[in-house]
Parts: sequence; structure tokens; C-alpha cells
Amino acid sequence: MASEESWLQDLQILIATDDQLQDDLATVCDLFDSDDGFTTRVEESASTSSSSSSSSPIASPQRVADDDKIPKTTSNNTKDCPKEKVKPQRSSVRQREEIRCLRQQIDQLSKVLQTRQTIDLTTIDMPLWKRTAKMGLLEKNKALQENEHLRDAISQQATFIEQMQSVFRKKPRLGTHIDVHSEEWQAYKLAAQASLRQVAIHAIADRQYNRMQSALVKAGVFDRENYLFQVKALPQRDQSYTLEIIHHVDLDAPFRLVGAAAWQVFDGDFQLDLPFGAVQSYTRIDPFTVYATYEHQSSGTAWHSNMIRKYFVEHDREVIVSRTVLEDAAIPHMTKGAIENRCMWLTVKPLPSDANRCRFTLLQHLVWPKDELAFEDADMDIVVGEIKQLCFGFMARRRGRLPMPIWMDISQLPHPKMGAFVERGRRFLRLLQATVNDAIGKFHGEQQIDTQALSSSSDPPLVCNQCG
Repeated sequence: MASEESWLQDLQILIATDDQLQDDLATVCDLFDSDDGFTTRVEESASTSSSSSSSSPIASPQRVADDDKIPKTTSNNTKDCPKEKVKPQRSSVRQREEIRCLRQQIDQLSKVLQTRQTIDLTTIDMPLWKRTAKMGLLEKNKALQENEHLRDAISQQATFIEQMQSVFRKKPRLGTHIDVHSEEWQAYKLAAQASLRQVAIHAIADRQYNRMQSALVKAGVFDRENYLFQVKALPQRDQSYTLEIIHHVDLDAPFRLVGAAAWQVFDGDFQLDLPFGAVQSYTRIDPFTVYATYEHQSSGTAWHSNMIRKYFVEHDREVIVSRTVLEDAAIPHMTKGAIENRCMWLTVKPLPSDANRCRFTLLQHLVWPKDELAFEDADMDIVVGEIKQLCFGFMARRRGRLPMPIWMDISQLPHPKMGAFVERGRRFLRLLQATVNDAIGKFHGEQQIDTQALSSSSDPPLVCNQCG
């Protein structure tokens, strides 16, 4: 008796008590039935059509006469005909039969188990505590199975929730519409539609940020300790040149302070000293992104410099990237004038030895088009010398400050089209240097603003030993 009860308990573990297994098996069988029914109907229709085409219920007289003339086959001919092979049973039919057999066995064993449990629970001579214990055991097993089922459901739902959260948390820069215009923003072109413009502005700025490290490495200022002021002319494949202008110096102020002061200039918080006939406006996409448009009309020529600027505040540095737009659908007349092609990377990092000091790096690339080079390539040294004198003909500066360039008459440059862009860049650079120096002075308790920064000076230039 004890061995039989033990066998029944083991049997209970093997057989599911819920209806989920039955439902799954029924679903599988229904699928097999539907598949077999469809196949049977197709085969029957095919055989019916073939038989109807080969024989007709009413034969014509000519057909009957012809049939009488046909000699009957002998027994030897019958033996020569190959016998029809029996089709093997399909795997789906075999699997269906196996599932049905399993279902029948499960039903039989379930009935035996249920009957045995009912007999055990309704036995009169069974003590009350034993009957109560058996009922509690059944309830416990049922509760454990339900608990396991709920845990599986929760796990599935949790996985689904995590997947949906990961999808919703993604903030792609490029949507389905920008893919059509991807070639445009990659060529630094902006569409007229507002939504496409914003997406393209972010895409251009983010790409400039991704290119920053490579540009700093090529310029030789990535993690450089010594200060450097340099101008170089880099020849390009299309016979144009890229002027590379570098400011790399240590400043006596925290990097957060210097980065915030620099962004105020890029963001347009300080009015830029514009030449006569020039207009500049700012479109703020968000607190860290701005689109600045600049147009200068002079002597029947229009100069356009429309620049995207973005501010990145990171835990160990602050970064500002800038890139001019070569075509803007909202400014259709832009293509009829001269267009500046310039990009800038500005980084400010704290010095490892002193948290109140930082390393300031400003890298600029200005494309000098080939149509402005009506002279020999060797004469490009003249342009480099002029830009070097313009940027690095420093006035005497204090330690830990940005050096201020001297004033220079840009009209003396031999290339008037690029001269207008050089003049604008010089004005912007002077404003940036003066603002940063003013922030450094205030950090050290100096209330007086360096008014000499934005005014002309006749002081002799101080030539930097590290200028290239």
C-alpha cells in the first residue's frame, strides 16, 4: 500500500494539473488537421480533374468503334506494368498520431490519479489530520504551480518592459525624413522646413564633435603640455588651401568659468563689433545650440558666413564646435555671393596639477578657395605671413591670459573676397579673447575690465617664440 501511494505521488509530479498542456496539444492537433484537410482537398481535386479529363460518361459512336478495334492486352503485358507504390506516411501525420496517443495516455493517467486521490480523501477510516495534510499538500502543489506560472509571466513582461524602455529612451538625431536629405546635410546644406533644419543642424554639429579628436591629433595639440600659436597652409587635392590656426595656452582660471565665458561669445550674448553694411542674427535651437547668420554687403558684393555652434558640457572638459553652412534654402540669394567655409573646435580642460587653472585650445580651419589663388603656390607663404601677423602679432600680455592681437588694416590684403572673412574672424577672435580675459580678471578679484582689448593700439607687437 505504501509503495502504491509513493508511485501515485511520483505520478502526480509528471502530470500537469492545469489545462495549459491540454490546450497546447489541442492547438497543435488543430494545426495538423487543418494542414491535412487542405492537402487532402487539393489531392482529391487533382485526381478528380485528371479522371474527368481521361474518361467521359457518354462515349461517342466513333470512339466506341475505335475501342472495338483496339486489341486487348494479354496477361504478359499486365505483368510488365509496374505496380503502384504506396506513399509513405507524412511526418506531420505521424506526429499528429503520436500527440493523440500521448493525450490519451495523459487522460487515462489523470483519471487514475484523480480517482485515487478522491478515494484517499474520502476514506472513512483515514484520520482527520492525515486527510487534512493531504488536502494541504494538494493545495500547496497547486499554489506552487500557479506561483511558478506567475513568475514566468512576470519575467516575460519585465523583459518586454525593458525592451520598450530601451526603445523609448533612444533619441535618434536622424528620423525617417532626414534620410532622404542625408546627402544635403552632409554637404552642409540646410532645408527650408523647420523640422528638417533642426535635425540637420544637430547632425552637422554632432559630426563636427566626432571629428574633433582626429583634428586635434593631426594639428599636434592633443594632450600637448607646451603652449603653441601657429598658422599653416595645408594644400588640398582640388588645388585649394586650408589655413590651420592654433591657439593653445594655459589660463589662470577654472575650466568651467572659461568655457562658460567662451560660450557667451559664441551664443551671441555679447554684441560683435560689425563693419559698416554687415548684419548678424542668431537663431537659438536650444540652450546649447545656436545658428548664427552673417551677411555683409559692400561694393555690390555679398559675403555670407552662416555658422552652426554647439556647446558640450562634460565632466572633465567643455567643448564648443562651429561649422559654417555652405547652402541654406531659407536664404536662396546666399549662393549668388561669397560663402565662408570655416570650422572651429574649442576645448577647455583643467590642469592635473591645479584645478584653478585650465588648458585652452582653439583650432580653426579656413578654406582658401583656388579661385582666389591667381598666383603661384609658393606665394601662399605671403598669405600665411599676413594671417600670422594678424593673429599672433601680440601686444604685451599678462601671464595666464589670452594674448590680444594688434589692429591691422585688412583692406591691404591682396585678396578682397577672403579679406572680408578674415576681418570678421579677427573681430570675433578679439571679442572672444577679451571676454575670457575679463572673466579671468573677475575670478582673481579684478573689477576693471580690460578696455584695451577692444580698442585699437599702437603698441609694438610682441613676437611669440612658439608661433609657427
